[in-house]
Amino acid sequence: MVLSIILLSVAAIFIVAFLYFRINISKAREDENVRLYKRYYVMICDDINSSFWQHVYQGAADAAESMDAYVELFGHGLNEDYSPEELMEMAISSKVDGIMVLGNEEDEMTALIDRSADLGIPVVTMYSDSPSSKRCSFVGVSAFNIGREYGRQIVNARNEKLRIGAGTEDADQDSAEPVAVTIFFDDNNRLYDQSVILSGINDALSREAADAEFLIRTVAVDNSNPFSVEESMRDVFMDEEVPDILVCLSELDTTCAYQAAIDHNMVGNVYILGYYDSEKILNALSRNVLYSTLAVDTSEMGRYCVEALNEYVEMGNTSQYFSTDVTIIDRGNVSSYLNSGGEAYE
Repeated sequence: MVLSIILLSVAAIFIVAFLYFRINISKAREDENVRLYKRYYVMICDDINSSFWQHVYQGAADAAESMDAYVELFGHGLNEDYSPEELMEMAISSKVDGIMVLGNEEDEMTALIDRSADLGIPVVTMYSDSPSSKRCSFVGVSAFNIGREYGRQIVNARNEKLRIGAGTEDADQDSAEPVAVTIFFDDNNRLYDQSVILSGINDALSREAADAEFLIRTVAVDNSNPFSVEESMRDVFMDEEVPDILVCLSELDTTCAYQAAIDHNMVGNVYILGYYDSEKILNALSRNVLYSTLAVDTSEMGRYCVEALNEYVEMGNTSQYFSTDVTIIDRGNVSSYLNSGGEAYE
């Protein structure tokens, strides 16, 4: 009896979602003031309200406009929060023309992508991949390059701490104490291949600071839960041995880290390497709460997603991988990004 009720509830959710999207599409087509598009694509991510995904979506929407396609940030306006997997089910049922989705290596997501492809709906994974699925393309950033960029920043931060500690530009770096580095990873390994990021970091450290000693520690945290991230940050700053350098690989980790540094009066003691270039993060950087931040070209990511879908729909094939640019923003160049109104690539 209970199982039947659960199955009926799940079925009802998908029926309502299907009708909701179909009715909205029909109304849009009936409205003479609304442009009719040749194709209807959807974008599915894990947090539609984050500035990161809002900018990726805007890049996709702008690119689609010139390709006679419409992109919807799927799940926006719904009364409930649905997982990317549930939204994939809805998109497949709605028979959209193409799907852009935050990929992962879980069996459920792989099966959904495969089912979509088998039904003739191409899927592009973005930001993180589902490599064993039938997705037509992946749009992301090289995990190894990300690691190398963070590795270089770790070396720069270490050298600055040594100069400040010694009170001179010519500090004896070879005789310095080991530098403690804490890296925050997603506990579900959903964002990039984290082992590859770590390899990139170690490669940069061995190349640019071969004589230095780094004590690297990784902390796994649930990035889908802000409270979990905040608690993990508190634990780091309240520990007896606070790290010299803290590396954040997500926008949420970064905002929680710099807030924790302020709350625990550790600004300047812990060098925080952040991720993304939201206005809040840039302001924290300009106030020296952050040491630097790595910014992804979100507009380019969105544009590549649409281009990959359009090319696959029209040609039957597309490039297997599109690499998005990244840039490092620090105290030396942050003012130019703040003056331009935000994003590093706007």
